[in-house]
Amino acid sequence: MEEKKKYTPKEESPDYGLTGDDCRPFSEDAGIRRLQNAFGEALGDLPLPEETREAWTAFLQRQEQKKRQAYRRIWLSGGMAAAIALLLILWSPWNKSDSTASDIKIFAALNVPEQVTTQEKNGRIIVSTPPTTIINLTLEDGTHVLLSANSRLEYPKEFTPQNKRIVNLTGEARFEVAKDSLRPFIVSTGDIQTQVLGTVFDVNAYPCNTPTVTLYRGRVQVAKTDSSHRKEISPGQSATLETNGDIVVSKATQTEKEGWTDNEFYFDNTKMMQVLQSLGTWYNISVICHSPNLLQKRIHFRFSRNVSVESLLDALNDLGIAHFQYKNGQIMVY
Repeated sequence: MEEKKKYTPKEESPDYGLTGDDCRPFSEDAGIRRLQNAFGEALGDLPLPEETREAWTAFLQRQEQKKRQAYRRIWLSGGMAAAIALLLILWSPWNKSDSTASDIKIFAALNVPEQVTTQEKNGRIIVSTPPTTIINLTLEDGTHVLLSANSRLEYPKEFTPQNKRIVNLTGEARFEVAKDSLRPFIVSTGDIQTQVLGTVFDVNAYPCNTPTVTLYRGRVQVAKTDSSHRKEISPGQSATLETNGDIVVSKATQTEKEGWTDNEFYFDNTKMMQVLQSLGTWYNISVICHSPNLLQKRIHFRFSRNVSVESLLDALNDLGIAHFQYKNGQIMVY
């Protein structure tokens, strides 16, 4: 049997092989020589070149696999942390998205002019008001009208001697009707009609809002349009047309000298729904409530209308009932 020659390692060159995390191309001769030294010291003989190449390839594969596993652990841990952070943001009560399944749109901004406009067409006058504006009008029969913001009143240039005096309103107005026993005065809003002979009353009939008539002097009859259902109310009472078609009579929440005609927000034990509707109709800003339960809360609040929407919301936030925020051109309530 041929005697094996004992292998004596040669002095290793400092340029052979890889050091540390060096990713430069591997020199095959240098790698083989380094492995030969290692195997020679361990086994006492010289491995074949093919065995050296296979050992080196397996070594590189193991290193690459370890790197991939390390990167995967880092990615997974970072992704989990990001996911948790995202969930916390989404579920935070003050950082909800602007539209969720529970959102309720209280008021939608209307297409109104930037200044008071008056048009005459086919013998009828049409007056429209911009946001945060109240104007006085006197009709041909002597009736005085106080027209609120974002409102539209249409009426005849001249009332005929024999017929009813009919005007059409979208929005809010106070009427001080000139007495005329032969010509009843009728305010038509599309959903309800208010008929009087001579009296003082408010009509609130903005789109999306519940139509309401409030009487201060005299007597009025409120009827659902295209229906025989009607009710009479007395001074100090309000009549509201509910969504089911019923006309509900209740005590008025303010007197003739209080509220919007005095350029004030005046809420005396008023439901949040009505408060939010008042904000939207005055500023012509869409209002969204993120909590249906808030709409049943009641508010005692009195504040000037001659302020910016931001200042008003700051005052409402001081009540601690809800969180009001002006964001992206909308009033958000949480």
